[in-house]
Amino acid sequence: MSSANALDPQRLRHELLLQQAIERRLDELVHLATRTAAMLKDSRGMEISQLRNLLNVATTTSSPEVVINFIRYQIAREDEKWGKGQNSFGHTLIKRLRKEVKEWAATVAKEVNAHMPNEPSDALHSAAYIQLIRLFIGYLNRAFYYGKEVKDGFNQLQELANA
Repeated sequence: MSSANALDPQRLRHELLLQQAIERRLDELVHLATRTAAMLKDSRGMEISQLRNLLNVATTTSSPEVVINFIRYQIAREDEKWGKGQNSFGHTLIKRLRKEVKEWAATVAKEVNAHMPNEPSDALHSAAYIQLIRLFIGYLNRAFYYGKEVKDGFNQLQELANA
């Protein structure tokens, strides 16, 4: 992107509105990530590096399907850690990305579109969706790290998740 495009007032307004709409979802996003991380309390062998690898995938792609594909790969590769059942960590993570996170992206896109009706809705939704996925996985990574490294961390995460 040229520096002229980066300073375009319409682009700056778009980025600001998108960021503000996403920030209005952060508490919900953190809470859902905490609930998801709490599922790993009894996980056999899930390591911090595995969720960090997932975060690395999410930050290096603009495609939600690439992230979901990586999760499926991990489920198949290390089912004792990610789980193969429909209510396992891995499948729950996919469901949450496809349901709650995607719904929040649609809401974000509508909010931005209300202020900038000429912006393409699909592009807004895509931008919001991948940003929310990245944030969600980042908060998931942090919550899991806390659960793993702090005495009774997972019990505390479960209490927070149920609050």
